[in-house]
Amino acid sequence: MRFTLLLLSLLFTGCASTFNVPDSGTDFTLDGCTPLLNCASSTSSVFLYQVDPVQLAEPLDESNWETIKTTVTDMPGASLNEARFGYLDVTFYTVVFHFPDFFEVLVREDQQSLDVRSQSLIGLYDLGVNRRRIEIFRQHLIDKGIAVSGDAE
Repeated sequence: MRFTLLLLSLLFTGCASTFNVPDSGTDFTLDGCTPLLNCASSTSSVFLYQVDPVQLAEPLDESNWETIKTTVTDMPGASLNEARFGYLDVTFYTVVFHFPDFFEVLVREDQQSLDVRSQSLIGLYDLGVNRRRIEIFRQHLIDKGIAVSGDAE
């Protein structure tokens, strides 16, 4: 019975944030998505999980970084785990059951775009919640003039 419960818990849980995040800097990449349909990421090469990176209106600086950080932390259910210039690690908790979803933002080397990743910890399928969260984040940044839409490029 214990083995069955362990197996089921492993089956219904996903990964958390990026596995090997260095203590400082932004010289790394966000993890891709697991085979479960509970993730969206701009670093994924699999079309089921792929979203576009967030294109910034101007290269990243301290001012627009603070706006980006505030935009994420003001979203419903957000709890900031780690923040440093160019990298954010946030946990979102769902309203009803308080399930955790992991959300990361990492500036790309060009300082002109952001990689984003959002993944549910629990479940095989997220009903598109993580993709919508990324798109809401993108739209908030566009509304604030920090990011530009893909149509504007």
